[in-house]
Formats: sequence, C-alpha cells, structure tokens
Amino acid sequence: MNGLHRGIVGIGVLIAIVGGAAILRLLIGRAVGADGGIEPVFGWPSGVVFELRASSILASCLAGAALGLSGLAFQNLLRNPLASPWVLGVSSGAGFGIMVGAWLATVPGGGALAGVLLFGAGLPGAAAGAIGAIVVVWWLSGRLGGFDPVSLVLCGVVVNSTFAAGTMLLQHLSPNGVRGDFTTWMMGRIPELLPGWLAIVGILAISAIGLLAWRWHATLDAAGLDDDEAMSVGVPLSRLRRVLMVTGGGLATLAVVIVGPIAFVGLLAPHAARLLVGASHRHVVPASALAGAGVLVVADLVRQVLDLGGGRVPVGILTALVGGPVFLWLLIRRRGAL
Repeated sequence: MNGLHRGIVGIGVLIAIVGGAAILRLLIGRAVGADGGIEPVFGWPSGVVFELRASSILASCLAGAALGLSGLAFQNLLRNPLASPWVLGVSSGAGFGIMVGAWLATVPGGGALAGVLLFGAGLPGAAAGAIGAIVVVWWLSGRLGGFDPVSLVLCGVVVNSTFAAGTMLLQHLSPNGVRGDFTTWMMGRIPELLPGWLAIVGILAISAIGLLAWRWHATLDAAGLDDDEAMSVGVPLSRLRRVLMVTGGGLATLAVVIVGPIAFVGLLAPHAARLLVGASHRHVVPASALAGAGVLVVADLVRQVLDLGGGRVPVGILTALVGGPVFLWLLIRRRGAL
C-alpha cells in the first residue's frame, strides 16, 4: 500500500470511528429511572435533549482535535514522541490562570478582575496563564543557550511544576465550594457550549490544520532530521519552532477552556494517527485532529454507561486510565529501540 493510499484509507477509518461514536453518543444518555436512580437510556433524542447531546459531541470533537494537533505540534517541536501540552507547562499555566480568577472572585475587591479573567468560560484567564508559560519557557530557554528541544523540556518541567504548585496554593486559600468546583473542573468535563464558542474553536482548529498540513507538511517531514541536516535542505528551524510553539500553545489553551486540563489526549492522538496513515504530515496532521476528536467522543460515550457509585466518571480520569499505561508502553518501546 503506497503512502497516499494508506493516508486516505487511514483518514477514512478515523472518520468512520468518530462518526460511529458520535451517533452512539446521540443515542445514549442518562435519565431518572423508576426507582429514582440515574440509569443509562437508549433512543433517539428530541428537542432540548438532542441539542444538549449534539453540543456535547461538538465540544468533544473540537477540544479533542485541538489537543491532538497541540500534541503533534509539541512532539515535532521537541522531536520527542512522548511530548504533549503538559511538557511545556501550557496546560498547567492555563489552569492556573483560571484558578486565579476563581480565587479573586472570593477576595474582597477582586470581583472586577475576576470577571475579566473568567469571561467567556475563563478564556482570558486561561490564555494569560498559557501565554505566561510560553513566554517564561521561551525566555529561560534562551538564557540556557538556545531555542533547542533539550532546553525547552528542562524549562517546561520547571514551569509546569511551578504553575501546579501555584494552583494548589490557590485551591488551599479558596473556600470549600470554590475548591470543590475547581477540583471537578480539573478532572475534565464535556460541557454544552454556546454556538459562538463552537464556531470560534472550529475556525481556529481548521486554520491550524491548514497551516500545518498544507503549508508546512514538507517542512515538518524534513524537520525530523537533526539540526544540521534539516538546515542543509532549507528547513527554517527557528521559525518553524516558533510556529509550532505558538500553534501548540494556542490550541492547548482553547482545549483547557472547553474541557479542562485533560491529560494524554495530546499524547495518544498523534501516535494513533501515525499508526493508521504513515509518517507524512500531509496526512498525519488531519489524522491527529480526527484521532483526538475520537478519543474524547469515545471517552464521553463510555462515561454515560459507567457508574461506579459516585455518578458518571469524569472524562479526564478515563483518558488518564487509558493514557497512563499507553505512555509507559511507548516509553519502554522507545528505550528498547535505543
């Protein structure tokens, strides 16, 4: 099977998986049973129920696509197949920005600034935190000797740990109600979004696919070489790394605003994409978006029927339960190949 045929078939398989999971998610929901308990229900919804389920599916698809593309961008940026938005502290920075807004809302005199940070489901706060993380990592990397993958990883680990500690401190300082709400958000959610939000995220995700798949696909293929070889064939490494960092950081920020800081989707999606479509980024980029969408839609579908006694399992827990073992397998496999 040649590369073009494999890419088309792989993308077709991913579309079928996402479409099938979306239809099942439309059919499966939860309702109050005859005994007063909450139980799964099966059937085609109508009215408001249809709108809520369809909105959740769109939110899952768009957030998953953003995480898949963000993970791909960071894996190319760091030349590390184990990279994800967490590595550079982008997700933790976005979460910290939202937590700052939630904490300020409980502080006398902080209501105005909290309103700004939490406007539109927290986009300004998340964006400020993510941009802050990128700026700090960028600056520290330059101080350590250059905008190279090793420096970025080292700086990202430090920034991620610092933002995580700041988030826990603000949780400790917040009232119990706010602390509980934020803990729930940290475990991941699939919300029913307003149409305007869906349109904005959709436009940005499609723009990222266009930028990476059609304009930069050949450059991304060549960037897998070492620095000297890549520059010898005309790859503008500095410019490419800046594009990947901004693209990956922006997409991770949007995903955090929509579904919370869900882990491992950005790691799993690019690997699933490469497995199905091969190595060419012309196919890997849209396939990563589809795989990310599929992971979140399937996770949301599973949580509708999985009740361990405390209600529906948060979607972030499901992705972590699957992603953790996969991460370890990828790590062992990569070390075995060295």
